[in-house]
Amino acid sequence: MPRQLTTTFLLVIVCVAAFSSTAMACACCAEPGTYSVSTGKMASYELELLKEMKFGTGANLYLTAASFDDIKGIAGVVKEFEQTSSSELDLVDAFTGSTWTLRFMTEGELKGSLVLPRPRTMTSRRVHIPDNTSTSPNVVLYKEWIFNGIAKSGTGFFRRDVVRSTKYTLIFQGHGNNCDNAEDFTNWRLEITGPKADYAFFGKMKAAASTEG
Repeated sequence: MPRQLTTTFLLVIVCVAAFSSTAMACACCAEPGTYSVSTGKMASYELELLKEMKFGTGANLYLTAASFDDIKGIAGVVKEFEQTSSSELDLVDAFTGSTWTLRFMTEGELKGSLVLPRPRTMTSRRVHIPDNTSTSPNVVLYKEWIFNGIAKSGTGFFRRDVVRSTKYTLIFQGHGNNCDNAEDFTNWRLEITGPKADYAFFGKMKAAASTEG
């Protein structure tokens, strides 16, 4: 093949490859002003991502300016925290694809676990919050995966508070482009509400926690 034709052929290959790469990258690009909220059954790839998402090893009890006065339930934990001025717990999680089991322990070794069946539907929220100081051309979205369900059971310091009809809201939070990845979700929040319960925990996902110095 003549040199000129060879050069032209290679140039075409490079251009096609570059175009394909750009097209694939732009498939995940988000547009400025994006605001999307949708609720429905999880796709199979979303469930696989959920299996990859692991909680960090710590949890914090959410407190307002009213401190422990706003909390209903978990009396043993509240009593310990009032004495120690703490609000942190150790956490071990397990997810089977259909159920989360979250095991908490205070510094004083009070233990409690929650069994949370995954609901049939999930709410996905994607929001572009414009940052007027940013010079990056890439649009970064704030993301949430939200699960609203009924707690199956509680043990230890949760046992008396998690009764029938006790609800939970579990939210995975993070940032990224228009394509979801497990590492996009760096934080979580869990709220428990019911006839005998009203409290919330929050913390980091394992991938985010492992990068701290």
